[in-house]
Amino acid sequence: MAAVTAPVSKLVVGQHVVVRHLHVGMLPGTIESGTDAGVVVALAVKDERIARTVGHDWAVEATSGRGIFRFPGTLTAERNGSLTIALSGDVERIQRREFVRIDAFLDVTVRGVDEPVGGDTTTVDISGSGIQIQDKWDLPLGIDVRVELQLPDGPPLRALGRVVRVGSDAEQKGIRMDGIARADEDRLMRYIRDREVQALRASRER
Repeated sequence: MAAVTAPVSKLVVGQHVVVRHLHVGMLPGTIESGTDAGVVVALAVKDERIARTVGHDWAVEATSGRGIFRFPGTLTAERNGSLTIALSGDVERIQRREFVRIDAFLDVTVRGVDEPVGGDTTTVDISGSGIQIQDKWDLPLGIDVRVELQLPDGPPLRALGRVVRVGSDAEQKGIRMDGIARADEDRLMRYIRDREVQALRASRER
């Protein structure tokens, strides 16, 4: 992880974030107010354990196309699901390649750049740096491809890619994606983080 100093990425009112604690885990929320010294985060779901962590280390994480920015701090107050966190220390930027890989079944078009292979298929999983697809054409390793990935909202995400690995199933291939426009990077990372949060909520409701 790369340490950077603020204000490389600032926390702004209305921004969707995740707050993280070593024992509580991660919780989704929204920035209610803030300054360079601290923020107030309204949680999407209240957690009774938080009151016992006042004075403990917490972190606020915000997603952008450049990665996840992690703002370390200390929880100074908790009231009715709103957390007051005093920010301190350097901001950490977690690069896209460090992001988790999530299961995702999305429509995608993959076509060779220099070879007439590929077509329409679906993803098996995605991460900030690539996708794994159902390979109906036995794409050779090392081939350069054009990728059009259909996220749930907006136009297709377009990128150049390279087939870099065979999946756990012989009919699956992993594609590393490069040359993604900044706006599309932001959309991709928001989608991945939203899916993480949905999975977290589902696990808490069981």
